[in-house]
Amino acid sequence: MAEETKKEQTASNIDSEKQAKLKRQTEADNQDEEIKQMNPKELRNKLSNKNQDYVFRLEKELQLQGSISRAEAVEMTDKLLGEIIVAQRHGQPANGLYLASPKIKAEQMLHPDKKPVATPFWQLAIDGALMYLAIFVGLFGIVALFETKKQPANSQMGILTLASVGIVMGIGMVKYNDWIMPKNGKRQSWAKTILGMIAVVVVLFVWIWLLSLPALKPINPVLPGEVDIIIAAIAFGARYLFRRYYKITGSPFAPNVRRK
Repeated sequence: MAEETKKEQTASNIDSEKQAKLKRQTEADNQDEEIKQMNPKELRNKLSNKNQDYVFRLEKELQLQGSISRAEAVEMTDKLLGEIIVAQRHGQPANGLYLASPKIKAEQMLHPDKKPVATPFWQLAIDGALMYLAIFVGLFGIVALFETKKQPANSQMGILTLASVGIVMGIGMVKYNDWIMPKNGKRQSWAKTILGMIAVVVVLFVWIWLLSLPALKPINPVLPGEVDIIIAAIAFGARYLFRRYYKITGSPFAPNVRRK
């Protein structure tokens, strides 16, 4: 008898918890609906600093890309304020809500009928590799220009080391960005991402050590700073032409989605 009474009490407690949870959900839904009915002026006053900045930059992009007045841009963003505030209440900023920068969101709003076309990974990988190649080799070239003749030649890395490390870093960063982007509503686990980054770092260190062996010095010479800078400039120019040919916009890590 006591056991049956205990079971009834447990069932009653579970029902009470479910009802309380349902009540809280209903209240939250009602609050969300009330927010959506507010006028734009009230909604703008509720924007967080981060969302204010997002809306401000979005309006600037709408004016720039659409060649429209500020009043027209404000009218377009007014339609988004309700959902932005609702998402804000649940801890999600506008850039997380739309998964797009103000520049990309403005393009989507101005051209809603155009289908988004994601930039292929191989194009982003080449773009990132050329960018890091230019940065890495260029920086070491500048450092080499300021070195004195008394400093040992091995204070600089060989060109093969610089080029390969820059290329791997560029491709690795693009791949990292691809990992952390949600897929089918799910994000890659941080454990796998961190392990992947550690693996890349280990491979890079082993590769640098191998290329530093005296036997490989003939194919991995330390070039003068001026030559490094020229190579960096060529890589930068090649990247510019590559991006222009394939119409790549944004950075290799946050590319703009083309629409056509």
